[in-house]
Amino acid sequence: MDINTDYDVIIVGSGMGGMSAGAMLAKDGYKVLILEKAHAPGGCSSSYFRKGFVFESGATTLIGFNENQPLWKLEQETGIQIPREEITPSMSVWLDGEQITRYKDREQWIQECIRVFGNETGQRTFWEEAFNVSDLVWKVSLRNPFFPPQKISEWGSLAINNNPLDVWVLKYALKSVREVMQEYGIDAPKFRRFVNEQLMITAQSKADDTPFLFGAAGLTYTNYSNFYVPGGLLEMVNTIRAFIQKRGGALHTKEGVEMITKDKGQFTVHTRNKRKESFAYRAPIVISNIPVWNMKEVTSGEMRSYFQKESAEYESAWGAITLGIATNDTYPEDLPLHHQIHLKEGKTVPFTDSDSVFVSMSKKGDTLRAKAGKRTLNISTHADPERWYSLNGQYETAKQQVQDFIVETLQEKLPGFSDAQIEVIHTATPITWENWVYRKKGRVGGIPQTMARSLLKWTPSETPFKGLYLCGDTTYPGQGIPGVTLSGINVYYRVVNS
Repeated sequence: MDINTDYDVIIVGSGMGGMSAGAMLAKDGYKVLILEKAHAPGGCSSSYFRKGFVFESGATTLIGFNENQPLWKLEQETGIQIPREEITPSMSVWLDGEQITRYKDREQWIQECIRVFGNETGQRTFWEEAFNVSDLVWKVSLRNPFFPPQKISEWGSLAINNNPLDVWVLKYALKSVREVMQEYGIDAPKFRRFVNEQLMITAQSKADDTPFLFGAAGLTYTNYSNFYVPGGLLEMVNTIRAFIQKRGGALHTKEGVEMITKDKGQFTVHTRNKRKESFAYRAPIVISNIPVWNMKEVTSGEMRSYFQKESAEYESAWGAITLGIATNDTYPEDLPLHHQIHLKEGKTVPFTDSDSVFVSMSKKGDTLRAKAGKRTLNISTHADPERWYSLNGQYETAKQQVQDFIVETLQEKLPGFSDAQIEVIHTATPITWENWVYRKKGRVGGIPQTMARSLLKWTPSETPFKGLYLCGDTTYPGQGIPGVTLSGINVYYRVVNS
């Protein structure tokens, strides 16, 4: 078999971590090859076409373009302009029959919390502290690309790059969100339910178990600019793809990596495409954008042992149930595009432990995603992958029950949905997700940001094998489009400074 040596860097997986690393390296003249097993690039930040409609991979929001945030940095460094339109308000939360509007304006949001939850003094001081922590976390994260530190020099750079006056924020790495809520006297049952579900979609864990250092950013993400990409998130990915290709790089879809080996300072990446044809590529640098759980399956020897050890501690992680629904447009003109719908207290989605569902809608008039007069909806809810892999003969029945339950929930709680005619509907489980984006056990939310996982215990982006790097939602700083974008930017700095 011929071995292709045309590229300086090989990136495994085309999620936003890999795409961001690829773009940053391409602008510096590196010739980049990105390999993607799925039929479309983007991983969990992508779109797909079905029966005349374009759906997102899952219900999601898009932030990260404000100053000191990762997508802002990506555009500043590369000159890429991701197509987008700002949306405001970014989201509605439906709790106990009441609409809570997630206003971007901070004072307006505080007033909304006071209206819904009472305790003016407690709510104001809590949210003001959350804003302070979140703003600082974004700023500090962007100026510390070598975090978590792995060398003595990187520990030294932490002291040089950071203002000693900012050290106050570190106490919140050791305090849970709920502890901070208790300090401000706002740990009431209704507010706790609200906070828990907000944290589940941003940190993958609840108030008892999420450090306020991460929780503050998760709770306040709607207070930054939120955006919509006309045509779907795939348009964002394709914009970055075009930038890389213009600089001599390439992105191959439907070509999965089967093995990564190293010999004499060079990596050989063995692949197979959908036609069962085999290929091999050699380069001195490999960046993996696939989950750490998957890496033990495409490596051998010492590399395999390393990834077995790295992933063993985090074998428990969330998967998702997702629905794609297309309907005629019967929705109120002023209805936001994103909705978190709480279930009645004590009720969960069947075959999950999820207390809420999250809905993202296509924008009215976006004829790239739906014909005029039509809309698409993506719905997501958390699910334990292990449970779905143990259903055996009950699988199809369970899948239908979940679909029916979520449709009934939307009919009851999402304005306009009860009048809509469903034209297309399909449901995906963790098993579907593993077959679709090839993530082990269909785990799609990264590793939960819990109190047990200290800042220094994150899987590092630089491995012990010179030239092999990691990015994506199972490395620092974790999940979400801004988080994985930052992970890709961090890898870029490690590569160019190696």
